[in-house]
Amino acid sequence: MTLLSGALVMAGLLSAGVVYGTDMFFAVVGRTALARTGEAALAETMGRLHEVADARMPVFGASALVSALALIFTTGWGSRPSVFAGLALVGLVTQLAAYLTVAQPVNRALTASAQQGVTHPAAHALQARWDSVILLRVLGMTLGMVGLGLCALLLR
Repeated sequence: MTLLSGALVMAGLLSAGVVYGTDMFFAVVGRTALARTGEAALAETMGRLHEVADARMPVFGASALVSALALIFTTGWGSRPSVFAGLALVGLVTQLAAYLTVAQPVNRALTASAQQGVTHPAAHALQARWDSVILLRVLGMTLGMVGLGLCALLLR
């Protein structure tokens, strides 16, 4: 393994791991817990969480995407490690697409209501919409993690 490919695999795994862990937490714990909260508590909590997360999490997702893409080329186009890096990229892009098309609009609506100090009247409906893609996001991130992990194994 070259120093560059090792650094790319490590950066990709660590960055993707942050997003994977966050999405997995909400799939396993958050979804059920939030369904049991009142409208005001849900709107305020998720609005504030998204306010912070949407500002801080993109760096992790972008780092994972850039790392996987760079691995495709630095490990030798068409090689087995590059194929697994490509698999990782497919998973990461799947997660990103689900986030951008479904979750991000929900995040913006809940964040805006929290910043205005009002309870969004459809907080639970918005959360249900957000939840509708969490399993897809987890599966995408799982594919990303597995692809990067297999790439690392083949490079050692």
